[in-house]
Amino acid sequence: MIGKLILTAIIIGGGAFLLLSDSFEEFIAPYAGATAADIENMKNDPVMQTKFNQMLEIMYENFTAIKFSFTDFFRAQ
Repeated sequence: MIGKLILTAIIIGGGAFLLLSDSFEEFIAPYAGATAADIENMKNDPVMQTKFNQMLEIMYENFTAIKFSFTDFFRAQ
């Protein structure tokens, strides 16, 4: 229990430091710029678009299967 409390305090403290720190923008700026460039490159790549659409279709199929499983579970009781 104490370990979970310490871990929670570290996570919350780290988040507060990053959000409230004056140097947060300097820390995150290089990563944000690289991420924006990667997203633009992925949007223009037809192979990535196809893979992304396939991933969305798989997620939708799995979501409907889970939804039906929950519906059947609650109806059975």
